[in-house]
Amino acid sequence: MSFLSSLGLNLPELIREYGYLFVFVGTMLEGETVLVLGMIAAQQGLLDAWLVGAVAMVGTYIGDLGYYVIGVRFGRVFLDRFPKVESKVQRIKGWIVRYDIAIIIINRFLYGFRIAAPVALGMSAVPAWRFMVFNVAGVAVWTVVIGGAGYLFGSALETLLDDVRWHDQIIIGLVLLLGIGLWIGRYIARRLMRGG
Repeated sequence: MSFLSSLGLNLPELIREYGYLFVFVGTMLEGETVLVLGMIAAQQGLLDAWLVGAVAMVGTYIGDLGYYVIGVRFGRVFLDRFPKVESKVQRIKGWIVRYDIAIIIINRFLYGFRIAAPVALGMSAVPAWRFMVFNVAGVAVWTVVIGGAGYLFGSALETLLDDVRWHDQIIIGLVLLLGIGLWIGRYIARRLMRGG
């Protein structure tokens, strides 16, 4: 009997039932880890990869648009409330003047600027229509790159393990290790960006 079964939980059934909702909410707030996990689940046959990608695109787009609107309507108040975001907004402001379209498209790939870039764009002179149009392209590129990596990782994981489906603990362990690894990587990157 597996650990999850002993709790009365069926992990595959939970993923099938709530996986798309998890991807939608997760990509609005965080993004990469959630999309990778969604695509691993799709590769394992628990979710549909195309639907995971579509849900991730919509979630990411809405999240970005929300941060843009926060920048437009509450920019200064928001930055006063979250000083760590303010330092990033200040750093990216100069780039926006010259490279606004590029920033809109690639902001998801700029470590540490996932929230700051849309807020800064909202506080700048970038019109809403421009942000919305080019954000579609950025969201599409991000979903293909990160989602594709997640799907390939799931395929490699399946090759590594003979029968992943009956290894609940291994899956949970790998997901936890991936999450911890990403958290540690972000922590280290933040420390390096701050210079200490």
